[in-house]
Amino acid sequence: MSLNPFSKKKKKKQQGVEKGHREPIVVKFFKEKDPEKHLKVSIDESAADKTGSATTEDSNETVDGKRHAKFVPNDKYFTITMYAFTAVLAIVIIAIMIANITPVMEGIKRFIHVLSPFIIGGIIAFVLTPIVNFLDEALFEKCFKIKKPKLRAGLAILLTYIVFLGLIVLAMIKLVPEMADSIKELIGKSKSVYGSIMNNLNALNEQFPDIDFSNIIDTAKENLPAILSNIGDILKVSLPKIFSTSYSIVQLVINILLAVAISIYMVCDKRRIAAAATKLIYALLKPEKAEKVIEDAKESFQIFTGFIIGKSIDSLIIGILTFFILTVFQLKYSLLVAVIVGVTNMIPFFGPFIGAIPGVLLYLCIEPVDALIFAGIILAVQQFDGWILGPMILGDSTGVRPIWVIFGITVGGAYFGFAGMFLGVPFTAVIVYLVNKAVEKKLNNKHIEVQ
Repeated sequence: MSLNPFSKKKKKKQQGVEKGHREPIVVKFFKEKDPEKHLKVSIDESAADKTGSATTEDSNETVDGKRHAKFVPNDKYFTITMYAFTAVLAIVIIAIMIANITPVMEGIKRFIHVLSPFIIGGIIAFVLTPIVNFLDEALFEKCFKIKKPKLRAGLAILLTYIVFLGLIVLAMIKLVPEMADSIKELIGKSKSVYGSIMNNLNALNEQFPDIDFSNIIDTAKENLPAILSNIGDILKVSLPKIFSTSYSIVQLVINILLAVAISIYMVCDKRRIAAAATKLIYALLKPEKAEKVIEDAKESFQIFTGFIIGKSIDSLIIGILTFFILTVFQLKYSLLVAVIVGVTNMIPFFGPFIGAIPGVLLYLCIEPVDALIFAGIILAVQQFDGWILGPMILGDSTGVRPIWVIFGITVGGAYFGFAGMFLGVPFTAVIVYLVNKAVEKKLNNKHIEVQ
């Protein structure tokens, strides 16, 4: 059976009736089909006797006329001792980490923040590596007939990064100023939003007299002015600090440049990095275990990178599609809302709902009809994503049950924010794959089948 949660191969339907959730668990024991072949070792008794006598003589050596027993190292007891010492040390470390969970998590966050250029660079390399491989093979090898592999790779990397950096610069020139203008316009309209909301509530009260809107209107009159005033003050104070602080800008520029440079090195030296990792694994482990570790690492890498690349492409398409539809319907702030929808769409399961809430609230404050139109557009786009676009890019199914998706999003978001909500799912998928493989191996060794 395939244990890869992101495998694009269609799973074969299990024969027989599907078990319900109330059906009892059935455990079947089966006989070993291919018993392991045990090596027969012949022992030379005469050689063993000689060795035993030699050992006895050595152990009966005398020092200063006194007989004593010589210490003979035992690999078996040494291994047991090392296992016990490692287990006790691991328990102590885990207990200390649990007792100091807050400082430990802060230290992990700080460490991840320091490594953020490497993480971002790795993600960029993962995304651009398939493009580099495609250009190397399809364009420079087949079309231009370039025979030197290094030259082809260099040209493919150069062309890929020129297009990539060009798109980033174009986005900075076109998208960022327009989004900034939209945010400034929203800040300026924050005072007039109160009147718009009250007018809409009064209109609903007149249109539906049977429904009592008096409590809602009174609550809005009491709380909305203070809330809108606080929001406007927060935006006016925080946005300039975020975008105009010289330290933040310099740090951001340095991190971006480092990430791009690191990604270039990763793409160029990907084979050397893989070879070095393979050498290290084979040096530390036995060949059989090393082969299994490398196989699991390749599968985990495919799961993780496949999800990141596929979800990034999917979210980009959804953001562009949302922008065009909002523009066709002539809804305001189409670019800002489309960016929010595209970015939040990278969060599985909850992303579409998180991305729709800001847009609905925004259009409710401006024009309730636009909010209904926007909600219908988002519903249609997400149906297209869930039934057509998502399966085309990510495969028929992720293979991870919804409970594990929710678990990954919840834990990742609680400790690492938006990035944790996005990366929590592929991490969970890798863990589920490895655990499933280990469990299947144990059950096969015990000749047990659980249905």
